Amino acid sequence: MSLLDLAERAEQPIEAGCRMGVCGADPVAVLDGMECLSPPGRDERNTLRRLGFADNTRMACCARVVGGTAKVSLTPEPGSGNGSRPTRFDRSIVSTVVIGGGIAGVTAADFLRRGHPDCEIHLVGRESHAFYNRMGISRLVYGRSAMQGLYLLPDQWYDDHQITAWLNTLATGIDLAERRVFLGTGEALPYDRLILAMGASSTVPPIEGLEYPGCFVLREAGDAMDIRTYVQQFRCATAVVAGGGLLGLEAAHALHLLGLRVTVLERGDRLLRKQIDPRCSQLVAEHFARTGIRVLTGAETAAVTGDSVVRAAMLTDGRRLDCDVFLVAAGIRPNIELARAAGIPVHRGVLVDDGMRTQVPDVYAAGDVAEHGGQVFGLWPIAAEQAQIAAVNALGGQRSLVAETPAMILKGVGLELFSIGKVRAGRADETIVVERPGSYRRLLLSQGRAVGATVLGHHPAEVAAVQQAVRDRVPVPEAARSALRAGDWSVLQSALQTVEFSSLPDR
Repeated sequence: MSLLDLAERAEQPIEAGCRMGVCGADPVAVLDGMECLSPPGRDERNTLRRLGFADNTRMACCARVVGGTAKVSLTPEPGSGNGSRPTRFDRSIVSTVVIGGGIAGVTAADFLRRGHPDCEIHLVGRESHAFYNRMGISRLVYGRSAMQGLYLLPDQWYDDHQITAWLNTLATGIDLAERRVFLGTGEALPYDRLILAMGASSTVPPIEGLEYPGCFVLREAGDAMDIRTYVQQFRCATAVVAGGGLLGLEAAHALHLLGLRVTVLERGDRLLRKQIDPRCSQLVAEHFARTGIRVLTGAETAAVTGDSVVRAAMLTDGRRLDCDVFLVAAGIRPNIELARAAGIPVHRGVLVDDGMRTQVPDVYAAGDVAEHGGQVFGLWPIAAEQAQIAAVNALGGQRSLVAETPAMILKGVGLELFSIGKVRAGRADETIVVERPGSYRRLLLSQGRAVGATVLGHHPAEVAAVQQAVRDRVPVPEAARSALRAGDWSVLQSALQTVEFSSLPDR
């Protein structure tokens, strides 16, 4: 059981974010008994490094009690800063500008300051809110606490790090020749180094009628609060969510908790087709059906109709679904317009190399706006890692992005689902599946090595183990496979502890 589980069971005031150690919502101080807790994994270590608290800090959602007693404070202790003042840094770098106030932008600004004590750092954010937990915005739809608990940094953090935050401010142009960023306020910021972290927006398909009031996307805090306001103002009772991916399912659950009757439209033949296998898709669909959320597969919206507000969704097969709210959840598109207008090469995202460099000198990109190796990941931990690399290299470093195996997390919808790596088994692959009431675990092996995994249900220890095993393509011996088939997945942790570094493949 994790420290977060124990705190919630005891009704202690603790924030729960992604529950994977990624968002940084639940740091705690371990006052005694650190040895009684499970060791931190890669994502937790990266988050702890980003947060910069004292060395006795753990993420409550990741730290599991493995024996004995640990004494914990819910208030993390401050660190000793970001280390001593660097003795060597490029004094010719006077001003840096970071465009974007999300995880990539804030992380980039943080690591710019860690590497350079004197330069100006301007953090330009379009939203009116300071850095918050975007993975928790669905609670703004159904919860009564608004932004309380979602902010991940105190206001004082920006002053302490000498970072000038421009909230509710648009970056309207970039002059690459003069090295200036133009703001919607009429001001211009000179830069020696520029990091683009504008994030992404919701993809809006060409559906006729989306201009009707009552049609929404859910990407930012403002979207969630607009939905909540509209539902109350117009006393809405029904909703249709177009899209059965992660965003769509989270939005559907939030609307359900707000009291609406919800229908999810998935144009494919099952939910989360790219992330999980057919049996797991079936279990997820059954969960939503039990919850009271209707899921229609093979269903696609042709148009929405209404009068002064939205009234119905018309499907391509001719069906009509009455609704007071219509929400589009069709994925994301990187916000590349600013870069494209400036002449920075883009494709789907801003094109970057392994060092997060664009094709323009001294301009870098990170997070959802960046396209690396033909991919736009749209994942929080990868955005944070990219931002660190961009900041370090902007100051003269030589760090490279290590190829990651993206993971999928679905939480806060009444179930816990984790998936990583390969989903479809090849002819020579081996699949180990253990299904119990309320639980489904699947491990995919290729040539004896872990290459994919799915965990449905509350199995924090197994999630941590399979995540590392798949990322490192850890060999799983036959004895361990037998134990896995019998339901003992603790052997994965043993395999991780015994494998030698030399046995891991080159990455």
